[in-house]
Amino acid sequence: MKKDINSTQALTPEDKQYLRKVSNYLNSLGMQHGSIEIDFEGESEDISDIKIEDIGQFTNNYSAEIPSGLVPILQKIINYIDVNNLYKRPGYEDINYERIEFDIDTKTKEISVNHWWTYYDRGNSNSVEFDSQEDLEKFDNWRNDEFATIDIPESEKLTLKYNGSGDSGYIESSFEENGDAVPAGIEDWCYRVLEQNFGGWEINEGSDGEFIFDFNNSMVTLNHTMNTEENASDTLYEESFAN
Repeated sequence: MKKDINSTQALTPEDKQYLRKVSNYLNSLGMQHGSIEIDFEGESEDISDIKIEDIGQFTNNYSAEIPSGLVPILQKIINYIDVNNLYKRPGYEDINYERIEFDIDTKTKEISVNHWWTYYDRGNSNSVEFDSQEDLEKFDNWRNDEFATIDIPESEKLTLKYNGSGDSGYIESSFEENGDAVPAGIEDWCYRVLEQNFGGWEINEGSDGEFIFDFNNSMVTLNHTMNTEENASDTLYEESFAN
């Protein structure tokens, strides 16, 4: 159940006095900040579900235990954020990770709550055209061999897509336009030139792209786009406990 909290501030004078004691405790351990990080699944979890009592140590110093009197103060702040709708879901589709972080600054005597998240975004795109004399001759050989039984569309183009991330990747087993299976020789060639031109295309955030086989000019074009992982944050709450 949500608790009614003063809409102008979350901390009482007694809370602030206790936070000053916590600040002195952190200083005695050589810490200018007390950080408490909580993994948070914002899409399937409500911020009111966060339970501070489940956390025993400060994130930036695991030998520093969280004082028991600090727990209800932090829980009060979480409730304050909740009832005042201070947490907003980030406007990104591909969110990879979220966390809520308390920070107790022993120098400025301030406590803040920050929302951190990472998300996938689209990076730079590059194209490679295989138009050397050797490449053109290879394509003409494919016409009479690998492509002999393939249904070529009126556009005279076939598209083969690929995708990779998390240290694994794959090239589709069929062409986009007609669903025909990709011949083994062409598939092997695609994997080879993809690695030669964009080594590591399947590592971490990965990438995606397509091979376009153009029968009008006997040329293959490789269009490649990297994925990136971006970081963002938002301050949900901050208050001084200096006096």
